[in-house]
Amino acid sequence: MAGCKVKKQKPKQSSNHYQGGISFHKSKGQHILKNPLLVDTIVQKSGIKSTYVILEIGPGTGNLTKKLLEAGKMVLLLNLILVWFSSSSAAFRAPLCPIELLVIQGDVLKTDLPYYDICVANIPYQISSPLTFKLLNHQPSFRCAIIMFQREFAMRFVAQPGDTLYCRLSVNTQTLC
Repeated sequence: MAGCKVKKQKPKQSSNHYQGGISFHKSKGQHILKNPLLVDTIVQKSGIKSTYVILEIGPGTGNLTKKLLEAGKMVLLLNLILVWFSSSSAAFRAPLCPIELLVIQGDVLKTDLPYYDICVANIPYQISSPLTFKLLNHQPSFRCAIIMFQREFAMRFVAQPGDTLYCRLSVNTQTLC
């Protein structure tokens, strides 16, 4: 066919990535915590006692969850999608200990958070600021939060007066913490 232009279509790249049979959405900023040394460090630094209730936001494939179950009294998993629990629950049926595991499906920014002692999260950049303020305003107050932020956000979080990154986030979080 003379004069016809053929438009080549690029194959659509899926924004979903699969890890252990679970679909993760990069467009939602989901990412996986795989490093076992980092997982151990998070649990160790959080100072979890056997009486603590732990809130884990976005449990991913459960690498951190397994360690939290060994340390605390109860683990509350808050996840946007319930796929994780149905795919990974078999891994938690082994006789770990008499710890409770409660799965809450919902958007952390829109969900009323239950009581917890410690919050652990590996969160997407898109929700870093609103989640930080939600946690800081949570009542009753919790003991501590171990949260992995993107470097850029963390630098603004800890910026001091006079620093070029010093902003409203820096002022508010340092005032409330």
